[in-house]
Amino acid sequence: MITIISGTNRKASNSLKVSKLYQGALKNKGLESQILDLAELPSDFITNMYGNHTEEVMQLITKNITKASQFVFVIPEYNGTYTGIVKLLIDGVSPSFFKNKKAILVGVASGRAGNIVGLEQFTTVLNHLHVEVLSNKVLLSQIDGLLNPSGEIIDTKTLETIDNQLNKMIDLHLN
Repeated sequence: MITIISGTNRKASNSLKVSKLYQGALKNKGLESQILDLAELPSDFITNMYGNHTEEVMQLITKNITKASQFVFVIPEYNGTYTGIVKLLIDGVSPSFFKNKKAILVGVASGRAGNIVGLEQFTTVLNHLHVEVLSNKVLLSQIDGLLNPSGEIIDTKTLETIDNQLNKMIDLHLN
């Protein structure tokens, strides 16, 4: 199972729109995936960390983290790096649940760098957790100009870049 993590707790975010695009692209390739929208984390996630999770939180972790073999992290740029809610997720889940899994990273930014700094910092965190990160990262710069009013990316070059990343993931990770 592939879990796509929409890396912000902002409701109706561009990251969620991109996550849905990735889910559709994976489905078109015959791969099953699910989206973990961090805007939907239970309100007690923060207060019940470090082995004190409620049953609801444990079910969420089991479904989206433990049972996943691969991750697609869609991470917006916040203050020049990745979001606090992504850090909270990583800190609130046992490192053993991430160990020996694989991930691809997608940066989302209003600016011109596509969250390259945040993705590099997050790669270091994932490597520390023994998660193999595909070197082919997608940087979606000036995201507002890439999304149409329906929240879809229609730029053919961007879609080709995403498709290439997913093909690399399939070639390197699933075979």
